[in-house]
Order: sequence, then structure tokens, then C-alpha cells
Amino acid sequence: MQLKLRVFWFKEFLGLAIDQKGLTHSSPLTNYYIWPRTEAWGQLKEELDLKPWLPKEDKIYCLNLATEIINYWKKNRELEFRGKDQACFSDINFVEF
Repeated sequence: MQLKLRVFWFKEFLGLAIDQKGLTHSSPLTNYYIWPRTEAWGQLKEELDLKPWLPKEDKIYCLNLATEIINYWKKNRELEFRGKDQACFSDINFVEF
């Protein structure tokens, strides 16, 4: 898997971006998109579609993760994000302040 979803979790919104994993580090691949203020999932898809060198399976997997975290956030957005939440989504890099 070359891609990793990066997420900022707030009660009011989610910040979603995708990184490309390298051997020793990750590099930003997309901008952050703020959900629900924008159609973040669609914006991520558009950016990934512009990168034909990325494996299709990785793109699909990452977009499916974005869907999962959006749905999880809808149900749990009023709660403080906790380590146990992060354990449920081991393939997501949660950024904390």
C-alpha cells in the first residue's frame, strides 16, 4: 500500500488528506479537504484520479477508509477522540494538536 489517509478530528469537522508512503517517510500527496464544509471525498478522488502512476487498488482502499471515518465521525463527533478510536483505524494517520 503506497497511500495513507491523514485525518484531523474536530467536533465541527474532519480534515482529510492523503500521503504517499516512501521507504523512510511519507510525503503529502493531496491538500487537506474539510468535511462537511466541502465535498472532501469527491475532492480526494479527483486529486487521486490525476495521478495515474498510483495503483487503482490503493486509491480505492484509501477512499473507502475516508468513507469509513466520515461515517464514524457522524456517529461520534461529539465525543473526544481517544486512543481506542485510533486503534479501530490503524491504517489512518490521525494528527493531533
